[in-house]
Amino acid sequence: MEQSWTAFWTRVSDVAHQALFPFRAIAEAFGGHPSDIQIWCFLCGVFFLSILAIQTYGDAMLRRRGAFATGRVVSIDKSSDGPDTPVIEFADRQGKMWRFDSHLPVNRTTGTVGAPVEVIYDPLHPKRAREVGRRLTKAIHLIVWYAIVAGLFLLAFLPGLISN
Repeated sequence: MEQSWTAFWTRVSDVAHQALFPFRAIAEAFGGHPSDIQIWCFLCGVFFLSILAIQTYGDAMLRRRGAFATGRVVSIDKSSDGPDTPVIEFADRQGKMWRFDSHLPVNRTTGTVGAPVEVIYDPLHPKRAREVGRRLTKAIHLIVWYAIVAGLFLLAFLPGLISN
């Protein structure tokens, strides 16, 4: 049994190594010789950075042209392994109802279904909506994710942090 597991993981490792060939070739064209884990760290960093860039762009658009509304918590999402998050519904200026999942965990205000919540949304794209307030929680959320991206890029670009 142990030999079959060893053989299986050897094949998985070989496939993962071969899948990185295009990225290794690009790095070597620029004079780098990264390990597989450095390439994976770089790819994960790029993936997380793209998600953060989209969220940061949405936040910038809300600061620029956001409109305010009063919404209400319609449910609490308990489906993920992370903290429970509120699902918030609000009406835009035309009276059309919109619903969004907050990425922030519930608190005293948002922990009850039916609780009123101040919402900022983009009138041009009402699906782009966020809770108003909770600046500290939002700041910590962004700092943690940008720190993860920075850590991944450090691992990817600083030789010697990861042994081959």
